[in-house]
Amino acid sequence: MQQQRKRAVNPDELAERARRHAQQSRQSLQVAARLAELFPQVLKSIKKNAVGKGAQGDREALTHPDYLAKLDQYIAVLGEGLEARIQYETHRMMLQAWQTENAFHKAFDRLSLNDKRRYVDRERTQRS
Repeated sequence: MQQQRKRAVNPDELAERARRHAQQSRQSLQVAARLAELFPQVLKSIKKNAVGKGAQGDREALTHPDYLAKLDQYIAVLGEGLEARIQYETHRMMLQAWQTENAFHKAFDRLSLNDKRRYVDRERTQRS
């Protein structure tokens, strides 16, 4: 089995990426929420110009190119916000994993040589 090389992780870079993705997510989701609030107004204005009345006018409005363009815009902005949120959570978890691993290695380095040997022996017997 071939071992994979670990890529060096820079915690400052991870924190910066997490912050950037969180900000982007917040902004995109706020824009998406505002677009969602505007849907009734857009639909109402399109209905006013629709030829048909009642259900026929509703169908015309819901299939109108302007309404569909607004819907596509909403979906794209919402998708960007959700993707940025996932990236934020991923980078935050990677940072937490790095911090945990780093804390373990610091604690292990402070152990005496006999304690390190006992730890390694215990790990070997648990794997067997």
